Amino acid sequence: MKKFYFIELLRFFTALSVIIYHYRHFFKPHSSFSTIDYVVGKSAQPFYSILEIFYNYGDYGVPMFWSISGFVFAFVYLEKKESTSGKRFFINRFSRLYPLHFATLIIVTLLQTISYNFLGSFQIYELNDLYHFFLNLFFISSWGFEKGISFNGPIWSVSVELVIYFLFFISIINLNKYNIKFALLVYLLLLALDKTGIDGGDASAIALFVDCGKLFFSGVLVFYFYSKVKNKFYLIFISILFIFLSFLGNFKIFLFFPSVLLLFVGFEIFIHDKLKKPFEFFGNLTYAMYLLHIPVQMLIILIFSYLNIFSEIFITGYFFVFYVLMMIILSFLCYKFYEKPLFNKIRSFSS
Repeated sequence: MKKFYFIELLRFFTALSVIIYHYRHFFKPHSSFSTIDYVVGKSAQPFYSILEIFYNYGDYGVPMFWSISGFVFAFVYLEKKESTSGKRFFINRFSRLYPLHFATLIIVTLLQTISYNFLGSFQIYELNDLYHFFLNLFFISSWGFEKGISFNGPIWSVSVELVIYFLFFISIINLNKYNIKFALLVYLLLLALDKTGIDGGDASAIALFVDCGKLFFSGVLVFYFYSKVKNKFYLIFISILFIFLSFLGNFKIFLFFPSVLLLFVGFEIFIHDKLKKPFEFFGNLTYAMYLLHIPVQMLIILIFSYLNIFSEIFITGYFFVFYVLMMIILSFLCYKFYEKPLFNKIRSFSS
């Protein structure tokens, strides 16, 4: 199967942006161990002058993920000679997403229990009761039952995206029949739902599903656009124009992210054989980086607290580089020895 190697690189940088954004968790009020208040001293974070945009806006990696998912799903599942059964589709999603989610949920639960018993408080996220544990266990932590991020917090975005996966699957027949017309219709319906306020506004869970759906299907539209443009070099110029337009007036995230996606798709014409393996390597780290960084942060906070290491270490460039490199190494080991083997085993077992 053809791969989009620049998309793999974009996935990596997207995960990295979330990790840098969440570097704030090493400071108060997220960590009870730290003596540095993030709100007061956020500019003291390592390499702040260079990484300021990631420290302040790295959470925009989540909507970027949603757009990327739409493109990848469209590429994998649309216009195939053989149709994909519901069983195969959902087993693929389960085997790719749930094993690591379950493992990190258990790890975070243990770490939060240790933290509460020895330090008298939870770290990073406060909602760690039995009720929220079961919401996380069944992958429905963001379905609107009770607001607030709990346990391994970043999984909320995947929880939202699961609903859109189902919407995409039931749309495959019509997407293959009507192509871009149906994808555009779904996008416009979601846009109308947003504009009319039926989704309940920014504070509602439905609004999260609508936003995710718009970005996901914008990725599907990017796929169709990519398929229809013969000269792929034009994609770069068109995407740069759209990126520029997204900054005119108010920042338009629903234009910006599919435009960035289109830009990286266009870059594919420059791919060299020597770049394919390293780009694929970094792309494979993405999910592990996204789900492992919270438990790793908790573990570091607990160890440093036990050893009574000064919390000022978190503002040093040495620790920052150590932390990022450690996340890359741990993510590689996780993918190679846990994610990939379990993914293949579950798929083969269910065949």
